[in-house]
Amino acid sequence: MRFVRWILGLIAAAITTYIVGTALNSQFVIAMHDISVSIGDRFNMTMFDISNMVPYLVIIAVALLLGFVIATILKRFLPNLARVAYPIAGAAAIAVTLGAMYIVFQTVPISGARSTMGFLSQVFAGAIGGWVFAKVAVERVTPARTGA
Repeated sequence: MRFVRWILGLIAAAITTYIVGTALNSQFVIAMHDISVSIGDRFNMTMFDISNMVPYLVIIAVALLLGFVIATILKRFLPNLARVAYPIAGAAAIAVTLGAMYIVFQTVPISGARSTMGFLSQVFAGAIGGWVFAKVAVERVTPARTGA
């Protein structure tokens, strides 16, 4: 059961990071062009990107898997890190992945992440994914106490 929760947590974290990261990417791409864009067009572009950037979801899932495995190991040796281990791991996984993309491609393929704020928005999405992972996979559900 623990393994199933871990896998479900990873899937939930990857999807959350992907949706938040892709939505933020869309807004940064629009902002780069310095033109007025209606809310409807922003929404349409965001939905288009979410439905078409699926390879980024796969990259995020692999990055988070590695980050969460490392965090799981580290928090055994650093118990004070336990509360923030997975959000930090999610943020770090995305930062390292974007850095590796730059090394390989000499650019960041996620165009909204090419600015400092765009990069940080993707890292923030990874942190949110790590928080989701902790909620789904790690936190214990305590049964309600019955009063006497």
